[in-house]
Parts: sequence; C-alpha cells; structure tokens
Amino acid sequence: MIKEFRNAYWKRWLRKQGCKLSNGPLGLSSRTTLLLEEHVSIGPVDVAARHLSVGAYTYIRGGSELYLVQSIGRFCSIGNNVLIGQERDTHPVHWATSHPFASDEAGLPYQGKQKMSVIGHDVWIGRDAMIMDGLSVGTGAVIAARALVTKDVPPYAIVGGSPARIIRYRFAPELIERLLASQWWTLSPEALRQLPFDDPERFVQHASSHAQPAAYKTLEVTRKGCRVR
Repeated sequence: MIKEFRNAYWKRWLRKQGCKLSNGPLGLSSRTTLLLEEHVSIGPVDVAARHLSVGAYTYIRGGSELYLVQSIGRFCSIGNNVLIGQERDTHPVHWATSHPFASDEAGLPYQGKQKMSVIGHDVWIGRDAMIMDGLSVGTGAVIAARALVTKDVPPYAIVGGSPARIIRYRFAPELIERLLASQWWTLSPEALRQLPFDDPERFVQHASSHAQPAAYKTLEVTRKGCRVR
C-alpha cells in the first residue's frame, strides 16, 4: 500500500514538472534510469532499458515495450504496441539446441551480445512496429505500422514491410540536408511557434535564422523516485 501511495505521489510530481508517466516509477525495471525532458508523455509502457533518455514533446502510446534502446529524440510520435530494441541474440542457434535446457539443466550459461538502438528526432513510428536492437533510426524517419525494422533507417526515410524497406523519402536530398543542418528541434518552443511548419522550404529558411535555443529541464526517474537533474 505504501508503494502505491509513493507511486501516485511521484506521478503527480511529474505532472507538475510537465511530464506524464502513466505507470509511475513502479512501472520501471529495478535497474532502469529514465531521463525525461519536459513535455514527454508516456502511456502504460514497459520500460526495461537500463539507461534511457527521452526528448522533449515525445509521446509513446500504451502497450509499447522499450528494451535495448539508449535514447529517443525530441518530437517523436510512437504509436501503440511498438517494440524498440528487441534483442536478436537470445538463443544459441549455433549450439546443438537453442532451448534453455542447455543452460538451465546442463549448466552451460549463454550470454548473447546486446547492442543499443538509438531513435533520432521527429520520428513517427506506427502501431505494432518492431525495431531490433543495435539500430539507428534517423531524424525525420517514418516507420509504417507493423513494420519489422532490421537495418538502420536513414533520416527522413519512410519504411515499411517485414523486413522493412525504404518506400520513399519525405523530401528531396537537398531539403533533407537543410532540415538536418537547421537542427530545428533545438529551438525553444517560443521560436518554434513562429515557424511555418506547413511549408518546409520556408520553414528551413526561418529556422536557420533563429538563435533562441531551448532550455528544457531534465527529470531523472527510477523506481526509488524522481528528481530534477
């Protein structure tokens, strides 16, 4: 009962700091340290990553699972039931059997190689997508619903399928370069509100002329509680 009261307290505290964590600190793995910038919203999600940072204004819908993932950038939109950082090397397929009997009963422990995935800024991931471990999803990328991502995704690429393949790019190469160079996600919310998001060409021109960087607070969350870093 005391744990539930503490969890409710920290959920309210996070709300006052501008973040939402539906499951509260008790929803984290005992080994997890979660770093949240302001305006992050995380639904009922299984967070098992050891160290994970999530950037400002990113939202993650319920049913998602965050495993071998190191960072998720700012302004990301992540749908329901998305799995990020699925471990590939969980069973010894090069042994005589891939079954856990070898480690549980025969005393031959198997430790697979673990690699962290990184999600860039302004990434949209559709519901039920799975992203394997050790991958980089570039800024501005779009992952279609139910896609199985097994390779790195370039910036501003739209990918889909199983395994996922590039369907097309959101913009021409020259505009992609300018968007990346602008680093618009580093600007303050006040500066961003003045930009023409519906016209990418004008958006880049205006974003490049702004020099007002964001100054978001970072909140540290563990099962023990929360604090401002």
